[in-house]
Amino acid sequence: MLIEQGARLFDYIRGLWKLPRAAKLISLALIYAFLLTGCAIVLNLLGAVPPPFNTLLPTNPFQAIQLAFSLVLGIEVIELIFAISDSVSRAVGKQLEIMALLLLRETFTDISLLTSPINPGQDYPHLLQILATALGGLSLFVLRGIFAKWRYSQEYKDVSSYINAKKCVSLFLFLIFFGAGAYDIYGIFVLHNKALFFQIFYTALIFTDILLVLAGQYYMPSFSSTFRNSGYAVGTLIMRMALGAPHYLGAIFCVFAGLYILGLTWAAARFTPPEKQSPPKEGL
Repeated sequence: MLIEQGARLFDYIRGLWKLPRAAKLISLALIYAFLLTGCAIVLNLLGAVPPPFNTLLPTNPFQAIQLAFSLVLGIEVIELIFAISDSVSRAVGKQLEIMALLLLRETFTDISLLTSPINPGQDYPHLLQILATALGGLSLFVLRGIFAKWRYSQEYKDVSSYINAKKCVSLFLFLIFFGAGAYDIYGIFVLHNKALFFQIFYTALIFTDILLVLAGQYYMPSFSSTFRNSGYAVGTLIMRMALGAPHYLGAIFCVFAGLYILGLTWAAARFTPPEKQSPPKEGL
């Protein structure tokens, strides 16, 4: 079947990603990318980069930090795609991790906008956003830790087929990942647009969540299961609203999404019939 072939392709890709050598190479690539970008920005700031390359490079050293965070977030997004095939709740936890790191990245973005020395009257909006994003990131870190202890998996009548279906959904997300990344690179360096990767990816993730709800309904028709997974899709929608919003408003949306997901998890665990619950484990 086509689903089984897609699942085998997914397993092959995941096997390559999990190789110890691959993890070391990725870590080294992140370090070199950060150092080289920082050096290039400093040279451009000093006027040592000739045209037309100087127009492609920023002059703010904090951009190197933003690039480092963006690369780390890219790895987290790949881990999120892999997590979908393991557990819906584990994937939700990964979303909270990604949004927490996004808020910390925005903190550095706002720091780069401050004047030197700091002028409280002029820099007040940026200081407010720095406070909001820093506290929002910390709040999501705490909420994610609580969620990891509360989450549970659900039993399905045909586990193998359901997992294969989720692996095919993950393959679709890989296409979105690379497509959005290519579009973002083209938009930033050619069209000089703002980065739109996470807006595109999270929009696709909302539709993916609904697809998982329908798949779960097929393999285990249960109101509590459908409600829980649909609620997780609502949490993803709220996090998508945070992307592109003013930083302080985005932090509020993210924290609210974390609280909503936590409340939903507690309610589902509290009011779902005991036979529908099981401890978290791989594959569910």
